[in-house]
Amino acid sequence: MPANLKDLKGRIKSVKSTQQITKAMKLVSTAKLGRAQSNVLQARPYSVGLSQLATKLTGSLGELSAHSLMKQNSGDLVLVVVLSSERGLCGGYNSNVFKQAQRTIEELEAEGKRVHVVCFGKKAYQLLTRKWGKDKTTASLTLKEFAKKDKAQIAVGITLVTHSYDKPNFEIATEISDVLEDFYVSESIGSLSFVFSKFQSALTQIPSTEILLPISKGEVDQSGTGPIFEPNVNELVNTVLPRYLATRVYQALLEAVASEHGARMSAMDSATRNAKDLEKRLQITYQRARQAAITTELIEIISGFEAL
Repeated sequence: MPANLKDLKGRIKSVKSTQQITKAMKLVSTAKLGRAQSNVLQARPYSVGLSQLATKLTGSLGELSAHSLMKQNSGDLVLVVVLSSERGLCGGYNSNVFKQAQRTIEELEAEGKRVHVVCFGKKAYQLLTRKWGKDKTTASLTLKEFAKKDKAQIAVGITLVTHSYDKPNFEIATEISDVLEDFYVSESIGSLSFVFSKFQSALTQIPSTEILLPISKGEVDQSGTGPIFEPNVNELVNTVLPRYLATRVYQALLEAVASEHGARMSAMDSATRNAKDLEKRLQITYQRARQAAITTELIEIISGFEAL
């Protein structure tokens, strides 16, 4: 077999193997996307309802009454939490999250704020350290190690928290929100922002930035016919606001996971179709080269026979 035919046959085999891998990854992501999308859609009404309740409660507080999660801290250090994936092969998902984080950081720095970035997911950490790693301190910590970090010494930098949220549940969200709440209540940070992709569909994910802390106070009801709370408003606020924070963290995790699986499914579907097209083109090239080689051999045989 001529060398070019052998090379073409090897390339076809390689493309077929790649096609099998991308097709398998697409099927896995499709199955995971179904569960993740269901979780997002089921959690949204509860999240919206709790948000409305928190708005009513905070709006009913007196002028001198405020929860620790509502107070405006004086510090200029902002904690920015970035949710990305642990693995690649998900199209532009991670790069879009990185660009949104970059815009958020630049806007905060333009306002004179100092920024400490906390990454959940290796990809955002890798992109951010490549961009700012030389100018900022970097670290890789577990969630417990990060919680024990000396809050008086937290400064500008990038931290990777090695805490998986591939299968998010409310327990994981509560663990994360408790750590973040502790940083805010201790006045180590001035505010808390989340950067993640909101899930819209398998083809569309919207990179977003949300300010989680401080929790803004709702509008005061001036009609005098507002709801009657039992027990009193202050007790309800002390119970509802920490759960409200955990719910927003949980919703962000669900949105990020669904967005990742949607982006990976789309990317692997596109890769599979491209591999099929490439295989067809290579097969045509291979058959033409094979026919040319056979024709050449026949011409050589006939020429040799005529020469005798």
